[in-house]
Amino acid sequence: MILYTPLSEHDIFPEDQSKYSNLELISVNGVSVQATRLKNGSYRIVQVLSTNPQDFMKSDLAPGTIIS
Repeated sequence: MILYTPLSEHDIFPEDQSKYSNLELISVNGVSVQATRLKNGSYRIVQVLSTNPQDFMKSDLAPGTIIS
């Protein structure tokens, strides 16, 4: 089977499901990202999920960025 996806193989076939239980898929300015919810209700971006290379250059989508 061949999967054409921007996701890594570890995201599709995780070794330990508990590592991914706190990740949520959200949209930031029309771009899908994986993020973790913080205690104050904000999100911290973990990974950009896009097929557009320009999305990875946007500073507001950089991993570690806090979204309120």
